[in-house]
Amino acid sequence: MDGTGMRTPPAIVGLGIVSAAGIGADETLEAIRANQPRLRDVPEYAEGPYMTSRVGALPEGAWERLGCEGSSRVYAAADAAVRQAIAQAAPQLKDIPADRIGLVLSTTKAEVAALDAFVAGTPASENASRHILASEVAADLMASNHFGGPVQCVSVACISGLLAIQQGARLILSSDVDAVVVVGVDVLSHFVVAGFSTLMSLDPNGCRPFDKDRHGLSLGEGAAAMVLCRADLASAPLATVAGWGSSNDANHLTGPSRDGSGLALALQRALRMAGWSPEQIEYVNAHGTGTAYNDRMEALALETVFGEHAPPVSTCKGILGHTLGAAGVIESVICVLAARSGIMPGTPGFAVPDDEAAPRIVQNAQCGVSFSRILKMNSGFGGTNGAIVLEVEAREE
Repeated sequence: MDGTGMRTPPAIVGLGIVSAAGIGADETLEAIRANQPRLRDVPEYAEGPYMTSRVGALPEGAWERLGCEGSSRVYAAADAAVRQAIAQAAPQLKDIPADRIGLVLSTTKAEVAALDAFVAGTPASENASRHILASEVAADLMASNHFGGPVQCVSVACISGLLAIQQGARLILSSDVDAVVVVGVDVLSHFVVAGFSTLMSLDPNGCRPFDKDRHGLSLGEGAAAMVLCRADLASAPLATVAGWGSSNDANHLTGPSRDGSGLALALQRALRMAGWSPEQIEYVNAHGTGTAYNDRMEALALETVFGEHAPPVSTCKGILGHTLGAAGVIESVICVLAARSGIMPGTPGFAVPDDEAAPRIVQNAQCGVSFSRILKMNSGFGGTNGAIVLEVEAREE
C-alpha cells in the first residue's frame, strides 16, 4: 500500500503509437518537437456533406506501411500500436503467464467505415465487417498476441481512452491480472466526418485550441497502446498511473457543463487518489478541442482546481486532430514520451490569447525541460469527464 491506502500504482512498461504524426515514438516526438499541425486535406471529404476536408489523417503511405491493404483499418492501426508496446515491454512480460495478461480496448466507432462501404454498395472485407464490433477487434488482438486474461471494451465518447487506462489499472490492483494492454483506436470515416459536420463543430482551417478566434475542432485518427503491469514486476518502468477520476455532469447531449464543475470534480478525484496536491502537478495536457464551450469550460475547471497557480497547459489536437475514443490513450502516450525526452508539448494553432482561455498556455514546444508529474484530462459527449495523473520516471542517460 502507498500513503493513500491504494496498492502501489501500476507501472507503464511499454508504449506504442500510430497517428497523423507518423508511426512509432520517433516520428511522434519529431512532430511534437516541431509543433506544426499534421492536419491535411483529404480529397474524399472535399465534396458532399462535409464542412471541411482538413483532417488528422495518417500520413500518405502509412496504411501501406501497416500492411492494411484495404482490410480493417481499425485492426491494422490497433495491432501496430500493440506490437510496438509489447516489444518494449518484453522483458517484463516474458515471465508472466498468458492467462495473467489482459486487454482493454477503447473506441467510439470501431470499423464504422465498413458501414460506409455497405451504403455505397461496395461491401467491405470479411475482417472489416466483423470489426464493426469492438468486441471482435479486442478478441482478434487477444488471439494474435496469445493473451488469455480478461478482455474489456470501453466506449464512453471522448473519455473512452482515459477510462480504459483506469479499467486496466483496476484489473491490476484487484489482482485479476499481472499485466494488461490498454489500446485506443478510432479511424476517420464518412459517417464520422459527416456527423460532426452536421453538428457544425469543425473548423475548416484546422482547429485552434484556446485561441480567441477558434471555430471548432479537427477530426483525426490513430491508435496507441500502453502495457501496464504490477509495480513489483516492472524492472524498467516508464511511468506510473498514480491516480484517476471521472464524472458525468449530465448537462447536454453534446455540450459540456458551462461552469466546468464536472471536469473539476474528475480532476480533484484523480489528485486525491494519487495523494497529490494541485501544487505538485508540473504539466497539464488538456482536452483542448478548439470549440468555444469546451475550451472555456476547461479553463474554469483548471481555475477551480489550481486557483491562480495553474501549471503549464497544452493540447496535442492542433497536431493530430481529435481522435475520439483513442484520444485519451494517444495523448497519455505522448505525455510519457515527451516528458522522458524533456519536451513540453506546445499548442499549435494557438496565436491570440482569449481572455477566457486557460492560463499558462504553452504555445511552442519547449525542449530541455524537466517535468514528471502530469495531469491528463478529457471530456466528451453526454457531459462525461475523465482524468488521470501520471508520474514519469527519469530517463536513464
